[in-house]
Amino acid sequence: MKNDHEPADLRAYLAELSEHDRAHLYPYRAPEGGYLLSRGQLFSLDQRRLEKRDTVHAKHLLFGRTPVLAVGSNRAPYQLLRKFSSEAIVPVTPARLHDCDVVHTALVSYYGAIPCTAFPSSGTITELKVVWLDEEQLLQMHKTEGIGVAYDYVEVQGVDHQLDVPAGPVFGYVARAGVLAWENSQPAGLEAISAQARQFETISQRDVAQRVCELTSLAVTCPVEKFIVTMQADKNLREEVNSQLRIHSIQPNQPPWRVIPVLMDGIDDYL
Repeated sequence: MKNDHEPADLRAYLAELSEHDRAHLYPYRAPEGGYLLSRGQLFSLDQRRLEKRDTVHAKHLLFGRTPVLAVGSNRAPYQLLRKFSSEAIVPVTPARLHDCDVVHTALVSYYGAIPCTAFPSSGTITELKVVWLDEEQLLQMHKTEGIGVAYDYVEVQGVDHQLDVPAGPVFGYVARAGVLAWENSQPAGLEAISAQARQFETISQRDVAQRVCELTSLAVTCPVEKFIVTMQADKNLREEVNSQLRIHSIQPNQPPWRVIPVLMDGIDDYL
């Protein structure tokens, strides 16, 4: 964070998106390595800078925060800024998730994207982020994830931090609906997420939207070109599509996470 100024090459990660691109470009771009979202600005965050902040504040930047593994859009500055406002301070560190891939869910989000979730995949290592949330931010994240309806809150195994961070469990979110079966009856990974030793085919948002149209009543009434705007505009139709997708979903067998029950109000706007 040279001179504490926002690096020019990071500002593009905070650019506003149209409603169409919000779905089409999911899960959005994220910088390599760690970063700090601080009051609407973005700074690089590596080990040296993390330790420098220890000295300045006499307190580790991450202490008192809950580490939440971000497998999809939550790893992107654009999404964190949307969820937590321009005054929020959110540290984000790099991590690897072992023996899991990141794949498309059997669910259409309220903004028209088919989001993602972790899924067991022996030998696969995915390059992800850990978002460090304070208490208020964690509650807001629960709401935006549709906790208890769209996603479960879980304690995740197999997370390998790439910076020296406070020891303790790592949490995250997994889709309750399961993952979408691709043409070979296997999950389909996200092209935008880097992974080693990947076993599943990777596809784009357009490809998975086309698959949803083929599997549901949308095949006749909604061409893929109108998928996003139709899903954004018609909640009842979206709920019907999600109901039809249940018979095309795959649930993980012995996943490396444990569900933590959470009761939340105020999630209707995110469903």
